[in-house]
Amino acid sequence: MVKNINTLFILLMSISISANIPIISKKDFEERDNAIFSDEIAQIYKLSSNRFGISKINSSTGKPSKVIVRNMKLLTPSDDYALQVLDSDKNEIFLIGLGNPFYIHAQHIGYEESNFFGGYVDAEIQIALPLSADASYFVLLSQENKFLKKISEVKVK
Repeated sequence: MVKNINTLFILLMSISISANIPIISKKDFEERDNAIFSDEIAQIYKLSSNRFGISKINSSTGKPSKVIVRNMKLLTPSDDYALQVLDSDKNEIFLIGLGNPFYIHAQHIGYEESNFFGGYVDAEIQIALPLSADASYFVLLSQENKFLKKISEVKVK
């Protein structure tokens, strides 16, 4: 009986606590994310790469597009690739999750559920970093079973 009362008390308290949390809409969340670089000038890097490494780096200074800002995300377990940004002392500045930008999925009638209908492509990865960031190296990593494996490391010229 006491155990049932304790369980009921905990359940009611959790409902009470969750009722006081303000509701955040998806629109509010997107506006907050896009406001990070909304009017700021940033260093924009374009990395020509494929699943075997980074081949070319171009950089420019300017206001990043909303697409670039939206694609800047933390590494998650579902990302197959990651980009590590290092300073001149090879200390990590950023670790960015890329998903799998090198595999393109194609749909064909009758093969919608197939995982093998697609192929590998070259990709241009665009990232925006603050002007104060001392980005000297880019490291392309692959993630398998939550372990990161270095594919290539390129020095920024």
